[in-house]
Amino acid sequence: MDTPSRMEVSRHQPAVARAVRAVMLRDASTKLAMVCLVFGWFFMNTLVVSLGSLEHGVRFFDMSAVIADPTRLFFGIDTSAQRILFGFLCVACVLAPVAPQLWKNRLAWLAYTVPLALIVFSGLLLYSRTSGEFFVAPGDANSVSAHVIQFANDLARRGSNLVAKHVAIGAGGYLAFIGGVVLAAQGIRRFRERV
Repeated sequence: MDTPSRMEVSRHQPAVARAVRAVMLRDASTKLAMVCLVFGWFFMNTLVVSLGSLEHGVRFFDMSAVIADPTRLFFGIDTSAQRILFGFLCVACVLAPVAPQLWKNRLAWLAYTVPLALIVFSGLLLYSRTSGEFFVAPGDANSVSAHVIQFANDLARRGSNLVAKHVAIGAGGYLAFIGGVVLAAQGIRRFRERV
């Protein structure tokens, strides 16, 4: 009776088992960087709001809710489908470094840059959402409503500058950023080695 080859057995394994095996085959620094991402994104605060003795933290997987409505940074985040989907995206990005194990192509090494790209993209998106105009001015710039809206935008900008002094990057943000940089550097180095 023929025994199945190792390749046939691996094809019949569930996808989760193959992913776990692929993670285990990564080198120690890659595994450590992936663990840093998991802890930084899911268990530690990425942003911390402190108002006097009150402190409120937001984790990275909640960032989609904060980007959609920046006031959620101060008033808490409710569970939504958007938040769950962003959580799954975060998990997929953490697992992106297993791509070279599953896909034998030189371009697969660029998957190591995906977590850092998500961090940078989310940061830029949050910055653009919080630094733009809060109220849209009407087409007629000399109307009373345009002046009222301009006044409201100026007032909101002053308030956001005051609020920004109370928002800081938390330990999870730094930990995940370091993990993302380490992974991106490894992926780019290995991509260049495969030329």
